[in-house]
Amino acid sequence: MASLKDYALDWLGAETVRNGKIEWAFCEDEVMMVKLSGSCLTLGQKVPDKDHHVSMLVTGGELHLTLNGDRLGFFAPAYIDFMPSNQWGNVVAEGNLESYLLVVKRIFFWEVIGDLRSKISEKMMAFSKSPFVVLNKDEMAGMQKLSAVLFGLMGTGGENGIFRREQVKSVLRACQCELWNMIFRQENSSDMEQMSYHWGEIVSGFLYLAHTYCREHHEVGWYCKQLGVSSNALNASLKRRYEKTARNIIDDLLLAEAQVALRNPEYSVQNVSDLLCFSDQSSFGKSFKRCCGVSPVLFRRRLEKEEPEEDL
Repeated sequence: MASLKDYALDWLGAETVRNGKIEWAFCEDEVMMVKLSGSCLTLGQKVPDKDHHVSMLVTGGELHLTLNGDRLGFFAPAYIDFMPSNQWGNVVAEGNLESYLLVVKRIFFWEVIGDLRSKISEKMMAFSKSPFVVLNKDEMAGMQKLSAVLFGLMGTGGENGIFRREQVKSVLRACQCELWNMIFRQENSSDMEQMSYHWGEIVSGFLYLAHTYCREHHEVGWYCKQLGVSSNALNASLKRRYEKTARNIIDDLLLAEAQVALRNPEYSVQNVSDLLCFSDQSSFGKSFKRCCGVSPVLFRRRLEKEEPEEDL
């Protein structure tokens, strides 16, 4: 599998690497930050995927990008989360860009935000559709300070130290807490509770809930109860848009999370089963084989032999 630096180089693109000023900082191969500056840079050559969390804190300059077909522009200071559920393209920096690009292995990011998921669910659906935040001066100062601490912690060189990973996790979690403090401050939390859903919003709500809670809740009925709709109505709307049922989408998400977790050699199959809240390892194995075509053990064995997943 490619290293985080290889992934980031693909994401930045060769022209950016040649024309921009880049500084790197790492925590093993789980977290990477890039201090990036330059003008007229084209970014985002590689589309974010489900294995990586990619975000950018823009501290200077201007960024233009295409999000789900709409052309948008941001002046610093701003924060952008390149969620893989959206379609990104034509990410171009103008002026003298100064930014922190953060790339985190998804499984590490889960460790960081795991206990925050239920607290941010109120705003996550809206944020996933417009995953950026324009910052004021004080907010920018706080985020920049935390980002600088995180970058310095990873970029000190020498031995990582026995607790370096835990230190990085703590500071990264502080960054996420500060981000969500800003999102909650900027929007009235009652707006989401009083929202009158139309079908497009019902579908968006289901997709957000499924991405957030698929590990804890596997049954379609739970999502219907949260959204106040019947399973037939929800499935009909999803089929019109995606040609998939709610069950198909939940299974796809569970499979993706299971495949990411199985890539971690520190996790046993039982650990993965527990992480995804299956009743037992046998139930997990049957579900995984039904969706993937092979058992979790065989999937991991093929990974060890570095066989491409397309052959599975």
